[in-house]
Amino acid sequence: MSNDKTSNDKAVIAELLGRMMAKEYYMIENRMLADPSDLGPHLADHLRFMIGLEKAGVLFLSGPLYDRDGKMTGEGITVVRASSFEEAEEIAQRDPFVIAGLREPRVQRWVVNEGRISLNIDLSDRGSVLE
Repeated sequence: MSNDKTSNDKAVIAELLGRMMAKEYYMIENRMLADPSDLGPHLADHLRFMIGLEKAGVLFLSGPLYDRDGKMTGEGITVVRASSFEEAEEIAQRDPFVIAGLREPRVQRWVVNEGRISLNIDLSDRGSVLE
């Protein structure tokens, strides 16, 4: 009896996984190596770099991390579209914060299976909200 349940569970799991998106991205965790205040002189270059990745269609999501008290930690998460670990690592190494030795990136492959993305566009003010 337990073999039938195990076999059935495996079939259900395979069916559920088969319907999922399984879209691959690369997540870059940026760990601080210095005081967060040291980022300031490099912030404009970092932002230009990120905007360039966004405009090129490479950047999916990115932003800084905050602690429980709302204080910016200086660390951040960036999710990029890349064809390999090597490409994602090369992107991570080009970040001006990394070049300046202020952050150390850690790259992981991230397979997105579940979730919901909604896009609302208010035509009256040319705005959009991604939820």
